Amino acid sequence: MRILFTNDDGYDSIGLHAVADLFKNEHDIAVVAPDMQKSAASHSITLRPGVLTCREVTGYDYKVFAVGGSPVDCVKTAASLVFPKPDLVISGINNGENLGSDIWYSGTVSAASDAAHLGFRAIALSLDNKHAAEDDYKACAKFVKSNISLLASIQLPPKSLLNINFPNSKPIGVKITKMNTQITFVDEYVFLENNVVSPEGRRDYSALNEDNDEYWCKRGYITITPLLMDRTDYSVLKAMSEDGFLL
Repeated sequence: MRILFTNDDGYDSIGLHAVADLFKNEHDIAVVAPDMQKSAASHSITLRPGVLTCREVTGYDYKVFAVGGSPVDCVKTAASLVFPKPDLVISGINNGENLGSDIWYSGTVSAASDAAHLGFRAIALSLDNKHAAEDDYKACAKFVKSNISLLASIQLPPKSLLNINFPNSKPIGVKITKMNTQITFVDEYVFLENNVVSPEGRRDYSALNEDNDEYWCKRGYITITPLLMDRTDYSVLKAMSEDGFLL
């Protein structure tokens, strides 16, 4: 199987290579990832007449390319130039969770989303521990390797992907669950001196409901959430009418 690995933490991140290393002997793999930290880049891309750099990095047991762009730029560069037609795209393992509303901003999930948009099977991986050690990532990678046949056999509709999050502890089980749509990260932008604004924020789980990715991951479960790229609200679409609009 041809597997493309990418992320938003950079081509040299521990989590990325923890999972890539487990697949290098049995599969045709390549890493195409940002040349620096690109967290929260979401689905941004470089537009013309922008120029991207793409350089091969030595010292690994497989092809590694560092791209001077966003995670989505990396997927497009790989698909077009350096690693076309992958059977699977794995984004991560991210340094930190991508649960609930984090998904909107995540470069990790967006890289997988773009892969799905291009027609490739895609999985996003994240670990709910921003201070994780290499062994923590290796444990997550082992789960992926052990279950790759099962994950690859899941019937997904076109332009959809799997978002997998690992808890900040030894997992007690797996939950197939929906994405949390409550706001658990409270944005707080504050003025500093000289017209400078500082983006800050805090987590608030006090109103977190049961049966979603964030709820279960925070309670020690590996969560797997199928995501669609189609953001159409079909209930509203059905209820709306073209009548009454002025031209």
